[in-house]
Amino acid sequence: MESTSPHRPERRNVLDVAIKIFQAIVTIALLWWVLHDPERRADMAHALAAADWRWLIAALVAAGLCELFGILRWQLFLKMLHVEVPLAETTRLFFIGAFFNQFLPGTTGGDVVRVLYLMREHPEQRTAGFLSVAVDRLLAVLVLVAMGLGFAWGRSEWFARSMGVGNTMKIFAIILFSMAIGLAASFLLTKRHLVERIPASLPFRAQIVKLSTLWQLCIENRREALLGAFYTVPMLLSFFAAFSFVALAFTSRVSILDTMSIMPLVTAVSSLPISLNGMGVREALLDRLLHELCGTALGLGTLVSLAGMMIYFLWGLPGAWFYLSRKRREAQS
Repeated sequence: MESTSPHRPERRNVLDVAIKIFQAIVTIALLWWVLHDPERRADMAHALAAADWRWLIAALVAAGLCELFGILRWQLFLKMLHVEVPLAETTRLFFIGAFFNQFLPGTTGGDVVRVLYLMREHPEQRTAGFLSVAVDRLLAVLVLVAMGLGFAWGRSEWFARSMGVGNTMKIFAIILFSMAIGLAASFLLTKRHLVERIPASLPFRAQIVKLSTLWQLCIENRREALLGAFYTVPMLLSFFAAFSFVALAFTSRVSILDTMSIMPLVTAVSSLPISLNGMGVREALLDRLLHELCGTALGLGTLVSLAGMMIYFLWGLPGAWFYLSRKRREAQS
């Protein structure tokens, strides 16, 4: 056993590289698939030229509200974990993370960056810093699951207009319901102090134990956890609204309710580690859903996705300025 242990880090590194290569291949393949057709690109260019910029400005404002609630949530969770950081500093670190999220592979790269910068000034609170992001993610998933189930149930007849989409939504609803059951079960196990009694041979025991740590934090800080969940609702609604407004900038065939109903599915699927930051997956899925459910031309959903992500890229630019300012101060000191 000891003779093989030195090779484990190397195997892990090889596996990580293989995963990144696979994600890059999927990303390039999907983007090529949605953009290779000249006629589709011409339709996208025409829609972009005829865009109603007032809706794009509304999308920029909605994205800003999403970032605002994200900042307030993280500040709340930091206080919950007794990490005292001024709101201005939390804002700067949040935007630095948002900037790096645009370039680092995976959906958590920016989170790691902002926590690492936070720990430079609070090295004794390293664990608390990472826990603040973990609780942030947990509650976001919890609210996303609830919203996804709500839209899947409330608009089941609309989704059933397309047999393929209807069947996809049924699978999606089953997955979300299973996630809800799993989250509820882990919460009850934590609340009744039964986690340690789980047999060591049970699959996913380590993940359940980690999740129980987060639940315990929420139980011990009910007020902050509930307030954080409360902030998550307008944060996600603002995120969905930004894409809804972008869609309205390009077409009148898509209502705000239509895009809001679709976005939980798009967000959940694009968050899976299939491609780099969900690129390609998000564009292909949104294009197909808008085409089949709203009758838009193929390519418009891709344009909506790319324009929506460009708006969030613009909101990440302040993070670049904060990052460069911090580097200049570090160099001077």
